[in-house]
Amino acid sequence: MKEKFKRLAADGLYGDPICGYSDHGQVLKEQFLRDARALLKQAGKILARIGWTECDIRVNPAGPAVSGDVHADFWKPDDPLNTVYCTISASCVAFGGRKDGVLIMARKEKREVWKDGRHAPSNSKVSYRNVWMGINQWIDPGMNSQELADQLLKIAGLQEAERAGMLAGCAYHSRTAGSLSIPSAIIRNREEADALKEAYMAVITAAHADASVQNGGQPPTEAVTGLHQMTLFEAFEMQEA
Repeated sequence: MKEKFKRLAADGLYGDPICGYSDHGQVLKEQFLRDARALLKQAGKILARIGWTECDIRVNPAGPAVSGDVHADFWKPDDPLNTVYCTISASCVAFGGRKDGVLIMARKEKREVWKDGRHAPSNSKVSYRNVWMGINQWIDPGMNSQELADQLLKIAGLQEAERAGMLAGCAYHSRTAGSLSIPSAIIRNREEADALKEAYMAVITAAHADASVQNGGQPPTEAVTGLHQMTLFEAFEMQEA
């Protein structure tokens, strides 16, 4: 039986905005947090197949005015200080394609063991604190768990992703347009201003196109050409067959 990959519900089904100001809104907000946790949990199980077996998922419901968020760290057991961080929440980021503001953000992080005895955990679990955070990578929230795990591997910096030129800086990772670079917002002249505007418009266009592809449907390019963009995991499975 083919594995069914989890994904978030379509735009608007969690409310617009996602908040807990009403009883119904609170129900939808809680469903969003459950779905986001389930998506990250299944992505972690997929990553575990190639050695990224460690995963720590946390839910922050926050207050009634906001969506709350679910965030996770993924790492290899023999390299616990280098992780990939991923968070799912509703955001006011300008290039989000969904009306409800849902976006996924991920980045590489480096941490160290937290040695301050005053803040040591009461149990035997090791405690960490971050010492370095990589560039934010924005991910299409319509991706399913396998597609999300694929993007997390690229962000982790696997050789396969580096050869494909996927990690040139801050980027939006899209189902309909691939990975689009987001240049620095530092503007020193008219040429840089025009380049930044063009890059952001391309990201906004892709994000809206992503939001229009619902319930596991095909992106427009796949529907027209009949071609499917293979994920790293699908490539791994072909190599193992």
